Amino acid sequence: MIRATALAVLFSAAAVAQPNDSGLPLLPEQAAIDVTYIDLEVSVDIEERTIEGEVVTEARVVQPTAAVVFDLDAPFQVESVEEVAYVVGSGDEVSLPRAFERDGNRLRVDLGRTAQPGEGMRLRVSYSGAPRVAPRPPWDGGFTWTETEGGRPWVAVSCQIQGADLWWPVKDHPSDEPDSLRIALRAPSDLRAISNGVWEGREDHGDGTATERWFVSTPINNYGVSFGIGPYETVEAEYQSPLGWTQTVPFFVLPERVKDAERQMPGFLDALAFLERTFGPYAWRADGYKILHTPYLGMEHQTLVAYGSDFGENDFGFDWLHFHELAHEWWANLGSAPDWRDFWVHESFANYAEALYAEDIARRRDGDEAGRAAYLAYLQNTRRGHRNEIPIAPRESRTTQQMYQLPDGRSNGDIYSKGGWVLHTMRGLVNDDDRFFAALRSILYPTDQDEQTTDGRQARFVSAEDVIRQLSLAAGRDLGGVLEVYLRQPEVPRLALERDGTTATVRWVLPAALEGVSFDVPVEVDVAGQRVRLPMTGGASSFEAAPDLEVVLDPDGWVLFEPAE
Repeated sequence: MIRATALAVLFSAAAVAQPNDSGLPLLPEQAAIDVTYIDLEVSVDIEERTIEGEVVTEARVVQPTAAVVFDLDAPFQVESVEEVAYVVGSGDEVSLPRAFERDGNRLRVDLGRTAQPGEGMRLRVSYSGAPRVAPRPPWDGGFTWTETEGGRPWVAVSCQIQGADLWWPVKDHPSDEPDSLRIALRAPSDLRAISNGVWEGREDHGDGTATERWFVSTPINNYGVSFGIGPYETVEAEYQSPLGWTQTVPFFVLPERVKDAERQMPGFLDALAFLERTFGPYAWRADGYKILHTPYLGMEHQTLVAYGSDFGENDFGFDWLHFHELAHEWWANLGSAPDWRDFWVHESFANYAEALYAEDIARRRDGDEAGRAAYLAYLQNTRRGHRNEIPIAPRESRTTQQMYQLPDGRSNGDIYSKGGWVLHTMRGLVNDDDRFFAALRSILYPTDQDEQTTDGRQARFVSAEDVIRQLSLAAGRDLGGVLEVYLRQPEVPRLALERDGTTATVRWVLPAALEGVSFDVPVEVDVAGQRVRLPMTGGASSFEAAPDLEVVLDPDGWVLFEPAE
């Protein structure tokens, strides 16, 4: 048993130097609860650039605890904390004040008792202050306070890297998602306040402000909760799913970009249909799908994709920003990393999906050969800039900052495009598209029954181990060694070509620390215009080739490697 005094010592020690980071190691008082529901009310004062909020957190106790700890950015003032309980025998609700203390970005609440496993708990926190202004949203997040071209207020929040505690008290760790969430936003009545999920109504207070209420009925990650406030107009289109359902999709957009939004909507819906065909149903049908025009580039807020791009298409015929953020509804929101060490599950899969969509568009327009050429060209465009300095998916626990940035502060794009190249390499290794895509789909939807539900039960946590397992099943062999090389350490394997008379040998060269790891990724070679797929059993394959014949390794670019020196 850990005494309350010991918990206080642990709390104080862990809170000494807390960065604005998400996914820090859980304290015992955080791990003791499983958050089940959030009721968030926020009043936004645009002139003063402040907010006032009240959050009710409902949770189930999973370990005995005398205290609960929330994350909340240090500049906020906490006015009160209450435990909302019920009087035994009457069912009447009573609010019991609870002692609390602030320490850096943490809020510790003394329950005044030992909460027992299996108990339900409701804590209400009232707070206020000036939220962090985002220095470089969405990567360096916080509030963005700006104006439209017409001089109207335009406010939005982004917090993936720094965490949702930038604007509300929260258990800021990806391993715990509330099963549902309600949010009420009070803002000037001449503006709209748009948030996640289903709109529940609007109340005009008669004082120049109005409150809009939204409800998310399915599990949602903390950074996926967001909003935008502005003079939004609504562009709507009817989505006809290839899986047989229909729904109206609204784009909340500034007045000056309405025509642009109308032009982009058909492409947005085509992207949604492609993702359903490829990875399975859009999971949040009960809560809808919306696009929100934002004053920053974008983010995958669940059911509310933030869009701040240029309303244009790339060279491959699609709006890459919208597509990337929409892909996160599958890879981030449906299949979520339980620890930020698996951040790549969010970003690599969304990045790789872009190449698949480029292939799909070109194939539908010009045929299979054009589709494959577009796919390979898209991937080559993403090949530049790999850092190869930290693992894509380390085994040790990580925070968002540790995965998104290198130790010297440079950005780490490897969880995007390098991870995408790993998936591309696995497609070539499996060498059977039906099996490969069935494996990706099964990561998110293990059974047909999972694909039929819309109540949130299909949401799941996805780790590197889950990906390795499904790809191994698709390949018909254990790929643990292959993905050990690609995911768990930073160096890219090297490929050597050795010539000895008429014998040519292609050999994998691994970092010294990986000696003995089974790495037998097949490689295609071009020998004077003739293609041969080498099995690379045991890490090498030999073949006959006259000394004067040119041998080109992996001529079409299907494998992630560097040439051996």
